[in-house]
Order: sequence, then structure tokens, then C-alpha cells
Amino acid sequence: MTTSTSTSAGPGPEPLAPATRYDRWLFKTMNDARTKRYHATRAARRRIVLAHMATTAVGLAAMVGAFVRASPWLLAALPVALLAWVPLTGFLNSMTRGLLELRVRVLDERQVAERGEVHARAHRAVSWVLTAALLGFYVAWLAGASVADLAVPLAAAGLLVWALHRLLPLWIAALRVRDEPEDDEVEALPAT
Repeated sequence: MTTSTSTSAGPGPEPLAPATRYDRWLFKTMNDARTKRYHATRAARRRIVLAHMATTAVGLAAMVGAFVRASPWLLAALPVALLAWVPLTGFLNSMTRGLLELRVRVLDERQVAERGEVHARAHRAVSWVLTAALLGFYVAWLAGASVADLAVPLAAAGLLVWALHRLLPLWIAALRVRDEPEDDEVEALPAT
């Protein structure tokens, strides 16, 4: 069903809203040339992704450990991990040029397609992880594990799968980035 409320020359999708001041600021931040030297090579990008995965694992281990041992002292590792995790996340967003953070109205067609591909790959991977976890819990239950025995592993698995759901698209997008030519300039968003 189409509506004829626009005065465009023909049928087609409605134009997206113009970029806001926030969109322009975020675009500029995600495409800051000062950070490019840190992730200019494929090896550097892989190291950043692996470091981000490691700091994520440390933070999640601190949360799960504090829950399992009922000791809040293990949570002391969480702020330490966050001190590394936050700038690493910034580098990931910079190397993907904000692919997953920017609004669709700021992205070009190629970036929108890339975003969809990244989300599809991540969705498939998380679906397989969820399936494996559910089968594992089902097998444990069939083997005689009580619900009380499965409470802690279930809570830990839920937290881990949630983190994977949130971060896997960013990791995949960062690993898919190609090296750029040195003279490649980032276009600025048009002012509105």
C-alpha cells in the first residue's frame, strides 16, 4: 500500500530525515583521522578485537565469579577491565567508521548492506550458541541434574549469550574491515 502524500516524481521509498547535529557529531567522532593509525593494518585490527574479547571475558568472569562465590570482591576486576574495554570499544567503532552506531540515515547503501550482513552473520552464530547451550542443559537434565544444580550454569550461560548477542556484530564488523588507501578521505555529512 502506498500513500501519495509526497510530491516526489515517482513511487519509491520516502526520503530519510536529514542528519541532525547529533548525527553529524557522531559521524565526525566515528571517523576521526587521529585514531586511524592505531588500526591501519589487518594485524592491528585483529589485536584490538582480541584485546576487546579478552577484556570482555575478564569483566564477565568477574561478574559470574562474584555470583558463584557470593563475594563482591571479585567485582573489583570489573572497573579494571572497563578501563581497557571502553577505549577498545572506541577503536572498534572507529575502525568500522561507526557502522553499527550511526543511524541508517547517515549511512550509504553499501554501509547499510554491510550492516545487514554483519547482523545476519552474528545472528546465525548466536543462534548456534543458544542451540548448543539449550541442548547441553537438556542433556544435563536428562542425566539427572536438578534445577538447583543448573541454576548457576544457566545464569552464567544467559549472561554470556547476552554479551555475545550484543558484541558479536561489532567484532565481526571489525574483522571484516579492509585496509584503506592512505589518501582515502572521509566525506563530511552535508549540513542541514
